[in-house]
Amino acid sequence: MNLKWTSRRTALLATVLAGLAAVAVVASQSLASAGSHQATRASGVIVDGTTDTVVNVDPANEYDYGSFTVDLLIFQGLYGFPNGAKLQPVLSTGCKASSNLETWTCGLRKNVKFSDGNPMTSADVKYSFDRVLKIKGDQGIYTLLSNLKSTTTAGPYTVVFHLKSPQSTWPFILSTNAGYVVEKAKYPFNKITANTDPQYGTGPYELSKFSPGQQAVFTPNPNYWGPKPKNSGLIINYYSKSSTMKLALEKGEIDMVFRDFTPTELSSLAKTKGIVVHSGNGVVIRYLVFNVKTAPFDNIAVRKAIAYLMPRQDIATRVYHGTVQPLYSMVPKGLPGASDPYKTLYGASPSKAKAAAVLKAAGVTTPVPITLWWTPSHYGDASADEYTEIQRSLDASGLFKVTLKSAEWAQYSGSLGKTYGAFQLGWFPDYPDGEDYTVSFYQCGAFYNNSYCDPTMTKLIAKERAARTEGARIAVLKAMQLLAAKQLPTIPYWQGKMIAVSRSNIQGINSTLDAAFYMRFWKLSKS
Repeated sequence: MNLKWTSRRTALLATVLAGLAAVAVVASQSLASAGSHQATRASGVIVDGTTDTVVNVDPANEYDYGSFTVDLLIFQGLYGFPNGAKLQPVLSTGCKASSNLETWTCGLRKNVKFSDGNPMTSADVKYSFDRVLKIKGDQGIYTLLSNLKSTTTAGPYTVVFHLKSPQSTWPFILSTNAGYVVEKAKYPFNKITANTDPQYGTGPYELSKFSPGQQAVFTPNPNYWGPKPKNSGLIINYYSKSSTMKLALEKGEIDMVFRDFTPTELSSLAKTKGIVVHSGNGVVIRYLVFNVKTAPFDNIAVRKAIAYLMPRQDIATRVYHGTVQPLYSMVPKGLPGASDPYKTLYGASPSKAKAAAVLKAAGVTTPVPITLWWTPSHYGDASADEYTEIQRSLDASGLFKVTLKSAEWAQYSGSLGKTYGAFQLGWFPDYPDGEDYTVSFYQCGAFYNNSYCDPTMTKLIAKERAARTEGARIAVLKAMQLLAAKQLPTIPYWQGKMIAVSRSNIQGINSTLDAAFYMRFWKLSKS
């Protein structure tokens, strides 16, 4: 295995790894010989394909879906969504809030071990949270902990979170990858580990091998405290082109694909014998972000004109063939509190007249030259067509002259808001609640560095977090959506489903397609 082991490994770890290496070799051999579908059928190892990329495996600086998919298999938090879209305790036995909602005391599950066999205690939990806040990685995951003042322990199985302000939804935060627990003795406090370094989590798998941009090999964690995976391992192959991945699926070289085919490819696969297209609840969104202090996007009139011209329906029909639907709020339909303020303020379809009027009233000379950034593979090959459609709508109005630029995710993700004035992003839920689609974007110092910081919004965020009834919280969520639609730090434009494609011998996929947006590979099996 191409891993850099430290001198701290124990004899027990070496023994376990030897066994895992054997499994990984078998898995790799079965993949290598998968020119015939019978080769992969003979193994209980599931081979998945994806066009996602992995930025960081270390959860202290992981905030993209490709990295999340990997981390979900090897790390866990105190809460999570292991069996559906309902929040459940995972590494905790439950958490209780103080009367003012500023202190949360959590009991920990006993007899939990890391993949190397060492026990998990409150010291590991505290260290993991402190570490995320210490590193403050450029991917921005630490922003989820913006309300955390400090973490303390009360014995080996009790952790206490002290918040800066009241927050009734703190258990949701504990479910996010910002709260994934790592082994204190194995992770440096002030920097992230390399992707090819060993990782120590409490999840159902461990990462046996990681080849950047090529393959990740997972084997069942022999020290896992919960139910064992329904398969004997998992391989994720990384593809730069969905067309290559489609051919691999059709030839039986891989068993399934989770993210992403183009709409045309999905239509073709749906008609292919032996292939099943699975579709579930859709809370993934796409949106355009503005750095509100970068010209010309620092002018609200420019942002409003773009909002009036956003071709949502054309994108949904021409680019995505109806597999996505127009979105008029950052909170997708189906989640509590979702509303349509962008439709109310800017209309359901583009209006050149209204866009021209708002620019004229602000004294803006047209056409306005702007640059829009997008990323080619991270969000699927259809992104190029998506932004061509936006360019077409803006240019056709005569009010803008659009230049499109793109960069691959590794460069793109580190430049958000710093180099780019307007740029494409997508969102999957940290947790399936409207709070995650508002606070994450509208708090000061948000992860995408767009310079938005509004005192009224800050007060609304505090009010939503402190709400003691669901009705009161929903009312504030709606107010936040309306204010954001008026101020336009972002423009949402589509909402999509959770889609996976597999060969017909893979079972369990439909059971994991829900609003939590978890691909629970451990629940899948192969016949």
